[in-house]
Amino acid sequence: MNKIIRRISVFLLMMTVAACAGGANKRLPISHDLGPVTAQTGNSVKVTLDAPVWLWDERIRYRLLYRDATAVRYYNLDRWEAPLPALLEQYLTISGDQAVIVRIQLHRFEQQFVTQDNARVVMDMTVEARSKQNYGLLGEKSIVLSQATDRGDASGAIAGFSDLAKQARIEIQYWLENP
Repeated sequence: MNKIIRRISVFLLMMTVAACAGGANKRLPISHDLGPVTAQTGNSVKVTLDAPVWLWDERIRYRLLYRDATAVRYYNLDRWEAPLPALLEQYLTISGDQAVIVRIQLHRFEQQFVTQDNARVVMDMTVEARSKQNYGLLGEKSIVLSQATDRGDASGAIAGFSDLAKQARIEIQYWLENP
């Protein structure tokens, strides 16, 4: 009887150790932003950004175009640090004429899988420049950016989104300087 109790105890101890070891490899949720923000200076243009209600959360979106293009999916363990439009508004610091207000309407910001091994990130927005004095429209520009991702996972999406945000900032800056 003593031998049986000892064997059961050893078995339970081994099961406990195995269960603990298996849990050690699990990844914890991670919050991401778009990278370092450019410091605002005295000649920074005021940028406001709006987006559809479904983009006002912290989830990172993707679609499997090859399987079901209408289904939106989200990465479980990777999130934005804040709602995406707030991150973009902070990130898209533009320098230039302070008499101008820049309004951005974000339409799309997602990772799309064309095939299981072929993904890209897509950003679609409309940018308006308005007079700070009378709020009159000075110009409008549509920006659609797309880039293949190095990896078909959350880290590939985040790196791609960061690159698209940099490209958008450069394109908006250039457009404001060269109307």
